[in-house]
Amino acid sequence: MSKPVFLIGYMGSGKSTAGRKLARMLGYAFEDTDELIASMTGKTIEEIFDSEGEDAFRILEHSVIRSLAGRVNTVIATGGGAPCYFDNLSLMQRSGITVYIKLNPVSIVKRLSQSKTNRPLIKKIGHDQLLPWVTRHLEQRALFYEKAHIIFKGENPDLNELAGQIKSFRP
Repeated sequence: MSKPVFLIGYMGSGKSTAGRKLARMLGYAFEDTDELIASMTGKTIEEIFDSEGEDAFRILEHSVIRSLAGRVNTVIATGGGAPCYFDNLSLMQRSGITVYIKLNPVSIVKRLSQSKTNRPLIKKIGHDQLLPWVTRHLEQRALFYEKAHIIFKGENPDLNELAGQIKSFRP
């Protein structure tokens, strides 16, 4: 049995999409922290942000990450801010393998602009301000993301390569 694999990275970096494919390739289960929170609360992430605020969401997110830390043979897609709050990153590092799916700000903005998902943190930011905002925000979060066990380039990802890195990873 293998420790869980936590996918971290900025919103729109493809953690959920890559996570589902990666889980199938590894023969693992797949979990998405945002989906679990929405299922638990009966609300979308946007509704939680709007009605209860970001702090309440981060508490729920931390609780879900703690509950997943003991899993085995599971790929877990986390929210973009998950490693930046509480002791989430160290918890993920101790209990599993962390993989940072790294994209540059231009790629992220392109994906976010094409996404049909409502993103609470950027919904009030105009399109012309999105790139500078994402660039600044990513710089702040990269301090956490860059501590991942594996850093994986998210543009044109080769998931076979990533699966191999995960299988051969030794802490």
